[in-house]
Amino acid sequence: MKFRFDLLTKWVNPNNTPTDERLDKYKIPETIGKPKQTKQQKMAMDSCFAPVRSLLSHALDNLSEEGLPAFPGYTMLVGLSQNPLIRSGVEMRAKEMTRKWGEIVRSGESDTDIGDTINRLERAMDRFHVKKLFREASEKNGYLGGCLVFIDTGEDTKELVNPLVLDSRTFQQGSLKGFKIIDPYVVYPGIYNANNPISENYYKPNVWYVQGIPVHASRFLIFRENELENMLKPAYNFFGISLAQKVLDAVSHYTQDRESASKLLKKIALVVLKTDMQDVLSGGADTDVRNRCQYFVNNWDYEGMAIIDKESEDMQIFNNSLSGVIDIVRQSMEHLASMFNEPATKLWGISPAGFNATGESDMKNHYDNIASLQEQQLGDNLQKVLQILQLNIFGKIDTDIEFKFLPLSDEADMAQANTNKVKAETDSIYVGLGAIGAEEVRNRLIEDKNSGYDNLTAYDLPPNPNEVPEPPLSAYSPEEQEAMKHGKEEPQPRT
Repeated sequence: MKFRFDLLTKWVNPNNTPTDERLDKYKIPETIGKPKQTKQQKMAMDSCFAPVRSLLSHALDNLSEEGLPAFPGYTMLVGLSQNPLIRSGVEMRAKEMTRKWGEIVRSGESDTDIGDTINRLERAMDRFHVKKLFREASEKNGYLGGCLVFIDTGEDTKELVNPLVLDSRTFQQGSLKGFKIIDPYVVYPGIYNANNPISENYYKPNVWYVQGIPVHASRFLIFRENELENMLKPAYNFFGISLAQKVLDAVSHYTQDRESASKLLKKIALVVLKTDMQDVLSGGADTDVRNRCQYFVNNWDYEGMAIIDKESEDMQIFNNSLSGVIDIVRQSMEHLASMFNEPATKLWGISPAGFNATGESDMKNHYDNIASLQEQQLGDNLQKVLQILQLNIFGKIDTDIEFKFLPLSDEADMAQANTNKVKAETDSIYVGLGAIGAEEVRNRLIEDKNSGYDNLTAYDLPPNPNEVPEPPLSAYSPEEQEAMKHGKEEPQPRT
């Protein structure tokens, strides 16, 4: 059976009979950016949805007890952004990803002075607030699962449906107005290919509707968190699983454990007052007993004393053990930190525990994780921003110019400095032996990107006196020159 997707309702079959209600979890979510309703119903995933439905039904039947995770909706995700635990984790990660930022470098050799070009690009990145833009986009990734960044070229709204080709013929020099973050709940995906897996737009919308305005996908920087399998992409509006949704279960369990420990602390002791309960148990009024209990509560604490009747009352105190409660709460905190993929020493500021524990390995794991996220979530978009800035300033793109993130830890800088020191001592020894010259050392420093002197101008090396110069082509006969052009054995020049 083939299914048809109504953009404004649900999955329906040709007889307009509603399908399994559980299937509604995997339709494209409702957003503010959905286009206006039309009578024509667009076809989507026609030929492939029948087997997909079978797989979903099979999975839902087997996971009926625990339930299958589904997109919670942008209303809930926006609400989760107010949770202080989730907010602190998302903000900490976004700030770490852009804290030391990076530098613009050029790979390969260049005959021109690249210093002025890099300086102008760095000033342009400051003028368009690229660092702040990427930090906010990283926060949107954590809260909502992704976002779009619109490349504003000042074109008319009607022209935005056309592709933005990064070429001097289509991107006018000086036309860039800036970048704007677009929240995912105000956009809606347009037509996408779901039939041909080898197609370039397979599960990739060519057009996004922003509050009903069609904008080509090439005019956006697309940020995604925890990108999903193709079958689930429509259910998440073609973004990903947000960090807030990912850690929600761990946050709720930690909150419950913390509150339970707090309640247990308040009820660390249970006081039992033995008094005359005959009238109450026989159905009489309990006013006297209540007054007696209230009197006891009002006049007794751990620094005072309890006064009871010598003949008719007795009292016992049962103390609750708190052993193991702290360990349970601490383990819950560590589990929450692991869901953020961060060490507890960074997320909570907890001192490392254990034999000879210093926390250095935890921080190394933290820096490695942040460096991986930088390349995964920001790398491609930063390279596209550099190309846009080059077209806007120079009208052309130098493909050798790239953005390089700086090391996050001071230990990495110290290790690199020690490495450069060892190399310098080695070069000094070779220069002293006469094996190499100062010019060769300078050229090595220029070629080494981590030397700190890669922006210097190289010296021309002096010619080797023992090297025999190659004879000019005119030293050979016309027949010999023709043979050399065809790759035959080079003849000996005539003297």
